[in-house]
Amino acid sequence: MFVGHYGVGFLLKKRFNEIPLWLLFISVQFVDILAFSFVLLGIEIIKYNPSANPFLRTIIEYVPYSHSLFANLILSFTVFLIFWRIKNKLWGIALSIGVLSHWFLDILVHVSDMPLFHNSLKVGMGLWKFPLIAFIIEFSMFILAGFFLLKSSHKIKRHIFLIILLSISFGSMYFSPEAEATAAMASIFSLTLYTVFTALAYWCDRGKN
Repeated sequence: MFVGHYGVGFLLKKRFNEIPLWLLFISVQFVDILAFSFVLLGIEIIKYNPSANPFLRTIIEYVPYSHSLFANLILSFTVFLIFWRIKNKLWGIALSIGVLSHWFLDILVHVSDMPLFHNSLKVGMGLWKFPLIAFIIEFSMFILAGFFLLKSSHKIKRHIFLIILLSISFGSMYFSPEAEATAAMASIFSLTLYTVFTALAYWCDRGKN
């Protein structure tokens, strides 16, 4: 998923309001942040796939350290322990949920490329094979989560701006023409977007309206 992960961030913010939105945004995308960083370091492998389907233009070839269920369980538990230690148990629970939610959302849309352990026993329900349906479901989930957050937020203007920008980004990805990109280019672009969205979430936290 793409913006669907940020929808989980909105829901967690609604439930755990004392936790900054920018930190929740990092938690829900932590798996992909690791993955693209590992690709740049040559630890994991993704490849470009020429396809008219925008969701299937990236082949996940070797991602055992970021996208296996086993690795995600370890990552989420580590995050729980760290934030329980430096903040409190509630922070640990919320942020570990954010990290682990990534894998379970991804398994709904990915084809069979999500490993359960290391690089083996790969699974995926394959919703991305039906791009329009996948787009509508993910976009609807994101918008509903954003609306749910806005109902009690006093920083409506900034949150609306963030939601609109994320929606435009997701729509641009879906409707953009096919364009070949190297794994490094895709990784740098994705990491840049994550940084921008996290910065905007921080801006939302700091604002008064």
